[in-house]
Amino acid sequence: MSKERERLCIRVDKVYDWVTREIHKDFCFEGPEGLAKLGFSKGDHNKYPGFDPCSFFGDDATLEVKCFPTDSDGNKIDVDKIKVAQVGERQDVFVDELDTTLQLVRLKTTGHFVIQVTGIDCGKVRGVLTSQPIPFCIIDKYLLCAPDGTDINAHVYYFECEGTLSCEDGEFEQLAVTLLLCQSVQVEAEVKVEVEGRICKPREEIIAPISVCPDITFPPQCPEIFPPRHC
Repeated sequence: MSKERERLCIRVDKVYDWVTREIHKDFCFEGPEGLAKLGFSKGDHNKYPGFDPCSFFGDDATLEVKCFPTDSDGNKIDVDKIKVAQVGERQDVFVDELDTTLQLVRLKTTGHFVIQVTGIDCGKVRGVLTSQPIPFCIIDKYLLCAPDGTDINAHVYYFECEGTLSCEDGEFEQLAVTLLLCQSVQVEAEVKVEVEGRICKPREEIIAPISVCPDITFPPQCPEIFPPRHC
């Protein structure tokens, strides 16, 4: 490897700004209309829509509610697959406290999620009802250092859901759900940077003999008792 340093020009993505934010979104499904929108089924999505989890599991069961992000067909996806995109134009905003001009950026986060209601009786799962994919759309505003020529790189890195199901006289009354999304927003641009360094070269390959024969081993002895010390 060469030990001589030289001035190099490299191309990198420079981060102009970076923030994270918690985003909350509430949903409430009430009465027969809300139950119809949920379209609970026992198997595949939309195969047997319309089950009422309250009457399906009965009064003796404990009902647990959870949800997870999906595509539009109800297939579970990783949280970083949730779409985040800039909408509209950026606007210059002068911030008095900082005595500088930043850009107002609007981001739209869109996707789907599925709600699952699990019936538990005496610690045993009696069954699971799954809703249809439910769409969501969230628009947030950010003040960023995002001058012309920069790109917005935003993604969701955490998804959590809390839900409660209310029954009245064994029938569906209301299901309330709160989504929590943690979003990372970076402002980036490709730049050329001059650094001091040296060009790397491949290392020497390590060539070692390869043997398929196992090592010869012997059973362990008992030196405490044999051979006897007087031998």
